[in-house]
Amino acid sequence: MKHLLLIGPLSNKNDATNTGGVTILFELLLLELKQKRIEYDVIDTLKDNYPNSAIAFFSSSLQIIKQFKNYEYISLQASNNSLLLLGPLVVLLSKIHKKHISMRKFAGNLDDIYAKSNFLKKLIIKYVLKNMDINFFETKYLIKYFYHMNDETYWFPNVRQQLVVPKIPRTFNKRFVYIGTINQEKGIDEIISITEKLTSDYTLDVYGPIRENRYSENILFDKNVNYKGCLEPDTVTNVLNTYDVLILPSYREGYPGVIIEAFSLGIPVIATKLEGIMEMITHNVNGLLIDVKDSHQLQSAIESINNQSYFDLSTNALSSFSNFNSEEQTNLFLKRIGIGI
Repeated sequence: MKHLLLIGPLSNKNDATNTGGVTILFELLLLELKQKRIEYDVIDTLKDNYPNSAIAFFSSSLQIIKQFKNYEYISLQASNNSLLLLGPLVVLLSKIHKKHISMRKFAGNLDDIYAKSNFLKKLIIKYVLKNMDINFFETKYLIKYFYHMNDETYWFPNVRQQLVVPKIPRTFNKRFVYIGTINQEKGIDEIISITEKLTSDYTLDVYGPIRENRYSENILFDKNVNYKGCLEPDTVTNVLNTYDVLILPSYREGYPGVIIEAFSLGIPVIATKLEGIMEMITHNVNGLLIDVKDSHQLQSAIESINNQSYFDLSTNALSSFSNFNSEEQTNLFLKRIGIGI
């Protein structure tokens, strides 16, 4: 009998730069398992690694049906779609084969999705959550929201390894950076609106794949945005380490991985007052919080940081990283699903 089967999204085989946060987290879990010498197999659910979405669903489903009985523990590493499409199948097979099943739900918006769903969609979500042996959520507010469906519900936040040991104390050189996708809900319009208002002694650079037609390299250039292109996932930390402060003026987020990478380097963060982010950032402690869609607050926050405040923010940011250390959270995950290490 094999030990552990993981169902989740592997890296994009065709375009490494087009790798989302869910895939990064799943690949990091696999790396931790390898380092701990835990034997496992994977069924890939990333639709980009298949000819189309329908083939991705049917291929994943057939692999799950074929392989399920051969494992003692099965864990669905779920996006919203895989929860709805593959979750019921995993639950059904667990009842047939009497296996231990768990689900780790990525992202922080399942409460909003559930509240806006029709009767059938709510029924599916409730069925999956209730029948998993253990559920893991990325944010504490989701635990509170769904705990009544299954009291075996735990926190498994967005995590990272500390790949670079930063030089502490960091110096403040007014170098600010945005790293993420280039689309409106990430607050790109707010970044554009302040680029010409900052004095020349500030640097504000932007990295990430362009995901909406309203933006292009030429448009960003015309708006005087210092657009630096895309980053390979394994270069993000080293690039981030060349800046002083991360900005993330998003409209919607769970636990952004780039904030955790910033914390691992002792880099404070300016971000918006969203539920998940406010679980990570304490205003004027390890970063600054601003209102959504408020470019004036974004500019004021950037200009408010000085050498003394930066020292305190940076020190506290580095201390905050311990909550999101991948090794510690992977150990808890394995312990809770029943695998000893």
